[in-house]
Formats: sequence, C-alpha cells, structure tokens
Amino acid sequence: MVERRNFVRIKKRIKVLYKIIIDKFASPKAPPNMSFTETLSGNGMTLFSPTPVEKGTKFEMTIELPDGKQRGIELAGEVIGYNKIDTNQYEIRIKFIDIEERVRDRLMRYILKEDLKIKKQRNKSK
Repeated sequence: MVERRNFVRIKKRIKVLYKIIIDKFASPKAPPNMSFTETLSGNGMTLFSPTPVEKGTKFEMTIELPDGKQRGIELAGEVIGYNKIDTNQYEIRIKFIDIEERVRDRLMRYILKEDLKIKKQRNKSK
C-alpha cells in the first residue's frame, strides 16, 4: 500500500520554540526549549532533540517562519514517534493537532514558495 501525503513537505532548518503540555497547558513559568526543524509540512514536522520524546507527548510550539512577518506561528502538536540519529541526537516526528486555518494557510504559503524555489534550482542544475 502506498502512503499518500496530503501536504507538500520541505526539508528546511527553521527555529522552533516549544514547551511540553502537562494537563491542558504548558507551564507559563518554564522557559521554552529551542530546536530546529528538519522537515516541515502543513500537517506536521520533524525536529531535532538531544533526548527522546515519548509518543503521545504534546507540545505548544512557535515556529519562527522566515516569511517576513513579525511573529512566528503558534500551534500545538503531538509526538508520533522518534528515531535516534546520533549519539546525542534524536529526530522527533510531530503531527499538528491544534492549528487555526489562517495559521495553516500562512504555513502552506511559505512551504509552497520554498518548494517552488527548490524545484527551480533543481531544474537549473540539470
């Protein structure tokens, strides 16, 4: 069976600030963790972590999209798995679980623009 993605996925390093949600909210006193995406789509992302994060863990996140806007996008996500990729490096797979449509639209505009740039560069190098 072939897996079909609903959203374009790009490989891009983008800064993400996140906090683990305990009960219904993340602690307002705890400083956010910082990481970077490896891949990003309208439905989820992978990011790097020095420690594994268990499946089902929920995050409040701010993705600092380099799209010229003043603010990053805020959303919630849930860990769907992780892979160990180095001695102290894990790739955490996250699906978005709470994202407003206007936020997803902004994210998708950015992703599609970046995907187009990548395809144009590939065509130039052929």
